[in-house]
Amino acid sequence: MNSGFLTDKVRPARAAATRMDNETYRIRVEDLFRELVVEDGTVDEEVRAQLEQLALLPRKTRYFLRVLNDQPTEVQVPFYRLILSRVKDKDFYGELERHIRHRFYEARDQIKEILGQLADSEAVPALMHVIALTDEGWLAGELIRIVLSYDPEILRDPVEQALHSGDYQLQCLGIYLAGKSKSDPLLDVLAQFYRRPFGEKLDRLERKSYDALMEGVEGASDGLMLRWLRDSSARVRELGVVAAARRRLKASVADLVRLVLVDAKTRSRAAQTLLDFEEEGLLEFSPTDEGGAAVQEILTTAKREPLINTLKDLTREESGAVREVVAKMIRLLPDAGALAGALVRVAVEDRQRSVQLAALETLAQIDQERFMDAAADVMAETAGALQPEVAEGLERLVAATLSKAQQAELEAETERRRRKREEALEKFAGTIESWRHDLE
Repeated sequence: MNSGFLTDKVRPARAAATRMDNETYRIRVEDLFRELVVEDGTVDEEVRAQLEQLALLPRKTRYFLRVLNDQPTEVQVPFYRLILSRVKDKDFYGELERHIRHRFYEARDQIKEILGQLADSEAVPALMHVIALTDEGWLAGELIRIVLSYDPEILRDPVEQALHSGDYQLQCLGIYLAGKSKSDPLLDVLAQFYRRPFGEKLDRLERKSYDALMEGVEGASDGLMLRWLRDSSARVRELGVVAAARRRLKASVADLVRLVLVDAKTRSRAAQTLLDFEEEGLLEFSPTDEGGAAVQEILTTAKREPLINTLKDLTREESGAVREVVAKMIRLLPDAGALAGALVRVAVEDRQRSVQLAALETLAQIDQERFMDAAADVMAETAGALQPEVAEGLERLVAATLSKAQQAELEAETERRRRKREEALEKFAGTIESWRHDLE
């Protein structure tokens, strides 16, 4: 009954208002504001409804806002919220920018208080349009600080709308707000935009998005970064790897190992992150370490044949970081002996010293006979061919893992292989020399 009565009353008022000139409109709004609060301090709902109708009339909002300036703050807030939520005309944003700019000059504290109370996902887009539109850097800064004071969940939809607007300035603003917020809701929205960005100046948008995401991960939750590591998009998974590396996120070890095993696109970066974790003391490839235990669980629960084949293939991976991590992961495999042959090849043939040493160390742990075979081959290298780091590391391994008798046996075998190599080289050199003499 009551709402129907108000509607019947408001309709003629709206029709009459559309025919008003601006001065008449202003006077009418002033009269209604004087009648808004009755003697007992309550709001006259009929008057309020008429004011709301007048506030939303096309091309009249600027005049309404001028009258609104003279009202108490508690009266202004709901009308600002209504206008910013409902008025969508493009020309309105220019008028709103001028109005807010003037209010900052005239009553800075009051307008900041009013705007600070407009934490409404329907009203925020209008403020974002003003920020994107204004040429005044100081005003943009003031409004950005106000918007960032709102709950991130309130900003989620407005930021998403801005990113998908196709308007370059709004997109840049959405990216900036997401990064500065350092909050999960906005960073997640931005990550989904980064997955498949679009718009003008695409390269810039991608670069800005990446930089904002990297800034934002400082305050993001561990859960968000773990979700990125498991995302269906390789671009988002790569974000997760970089974020985990920046945050030194020990909880990401298991996910990083999975990426090394199954994701060709992020494999190398994930492997390098695991090596960085090891260097910083966050991970040991040992079952007694928390991270190492997580790695072992993945290896023990995976299907044996596909896992063995995958690890064998990865020992030939182009990335040295991947080869090194795989050589270290094999230590945690229950039947690691199945890969001892592949490790011997890596230990003897790989030219990256850290990979060689990783393979030798793993062999020393899982198969001493194969370790001695590989060690003898490596130590039999001709003078100058064996890198000092490998020689020193191997010497430490031998001292730590072999008995005196085994060390003597290794030394003898090394010398035998060295002489055999030298004889082969001399024979080869002699053959070449004979060909030279025949040609003469």
